[in-house]
Amino acid sequence: MELLRQNCSVSRVQAEQLTWLALDELGKANLLETQVARPRPLSSNLTRRQMLTTFATAGAALAVVPMVALVTTQARAEALPATPNGEPMTYFLKVTEFIEGLIEIPATPIPPHFSNPPRNRTTDAKYLAGIANIYVPGDDQHSVGRCSAAFLCFKNEQRFYTDISNYISVDNGLIVSWLTPTTLINLELDNIINGMVTECIVVAATKIGPNPFYGETFNLCVSSDSQQIQFVFTNIPG
Repeated sequence: MELLRQNCSVSRVQAEQLTWLALDELGKANLLETQVARPRPLSSNLTRRQMLTTFATAGAALAVVPMVALVTTQARAEALPATPNGEPMTYFLKVTEFIEGLIEIPATPIPPHFSNPPRNRTTDAKYLAGIANIYVPGDDQHSVGRCSAAFLCFKNEQRFYTDISNYISVDNGLIVSWLTPTTLINLELDNIINGMVTECIVVAATKIGPNPFYGETFNLCVSSDSQQIQFVFTNIPG
């Protein structure tokens, strides 16, 4: 508290409030070995938002609170599943969240006079793109990364097809992309999303910052049910 008071030019009361704010954030992220008991109630009933507004005028919030957020984010990323000894990493997205994030991009069928050969003409088309948070099993409240996908679906005289471009970015450094060509029963949304189901080999790409998985090869198995789409990565030793 004294260091905050001196370095950030805030009052003793404000330094005390900010210290407890930081400890509260660390506690919520389960980064304290034991809970710290306050010796007495705070001298002010200011809300967290009010405290941050007050401290921002002195630069204290910018100096300390982002540091706490960085520590909590980094610690959560380091705690994500890794693949020692071939143990798989598992992530999932919520289908309802994914549907809410989907947008439809206008797409028109390919008419006969634009198709060469003519059999490539389409009678119906749909183009969807979306993004959703991904989670680890046992914690469906705290996102650990993102999954995005673009669905280019079309129907010709024989059947339905879709090409799915998939991309996953995880906080601990795993970034992969892959293409899923598949045959659909129809162009309904549920069937399109379930078209993500696949098994393929992927390689972790780079990202800004250290990526412990860069260049590693994984077997990726994507499965789905009515509520979740699950991604299981199993490391393939090089």
